[in-house]
Amino acid sequence: MGDRGARRGLGWEVALGGLLLLAGILVLLGQALELDLGRVGWPFLVILPGVAVLGLGLAAAGRPGELLAMAGGVVTVAGLVLLFQNATDRFDTWAYAWTLVVLVGGGGGRWLFGVVRDRGDLAASGGRVVLAGLVAFLVLAAFFEVVIGLGGRRWEPAGRYALPALLILAGLALLGRSLLAVRRRDAGEGRPKAQG
Repeated sequence: MGDRGARRGLGWEVALGGLLLLAGILVLLGQALELDLGRVGWPFLVILPGVAVLGLGLAAAGRPGELLAMAGGVVTVAGLVLLFQNATDRFDTWAYAWTLVVLVGGGGGRWLFGVVRDRGDLAASGGRVVLAGLVAFLVLAAFFEVVIGLGGRRWEPAGRYALPALLILAGLALLGRSLLAVRRRDAGEGRPKAQG
């Protein structure tokens, strides 16, 4: 029990030490580049607590650690999205950037927890959620930016054909996946059963 408690205490120290190190480096860079950290760096007030919660989740064991890692991933990615939006003044991208926060952030936290804890099942499922989030982000970004013209730039004639092309591609992907599943099932049923 003593060794286990020492490791748990070490996890908190590592997470807090990493957070303080990152904060110090960011403040030093801000001062060296003479940036107005209040105007430019406020998203770090979201990123740093997210990294801290992610670190705590990776240090904790079991289901609580997994949930903390996922929450930390969500908060960290939200801060990174805010950092990009603040730098580009494109807060309208929340129309589709939420997929990065919810799916990529949460899935990334789960994936990272699975990798650190040597849980292949969690790493695999987290990876699938990250992939789904990236695909959803790209599809929604294309829709909002190209078809609707959210950023003020609607690309014609590409905008007219983007939605039908995305629908066709999505339909082909689902049909292909279904056909592969049927072929795998049929191949599995056609094998002779071992005599026991």
